[in-house]
Amino acid sequence: MLNGLLSIAQEVASALQLVRTVLIIVEAVLAIAIVITIFFQPANTTGVSALDNAETYYTKNKKRSTEGMMKRATVILGIIMAVVAIAFFITLCFDRTGVTA
Repeated sequence: MLNGLLSIAQEVASALQLVRTVLIIVEAVLAIAIVITIFFQPANTTGVSALDNAETYYTKNKKRSTEGMMKRATVILGIIMAVVAIAFFITLCFDRTGVTA
């Protein structure tokens, strides 16, 4: 019975190692995607135009523009990256089986 539990613990530890490897790869891909979305965002200049509060077509539809989509994509990718990082560290916490392979 003890051997059965030990083999199950070893299988769980190897499965957690595989999950951690996949999560690290996903984290790297997300990091590259965030860098790309940040590089493609236009510069946010607030010069003299910030003093003029006139609404234009662009300011009314900023969320639909490419700039708005890139900002939204950056936020979404950042949230996904945080969730993946938390999942990675949770797998580290559950890998305290004490089993050496």
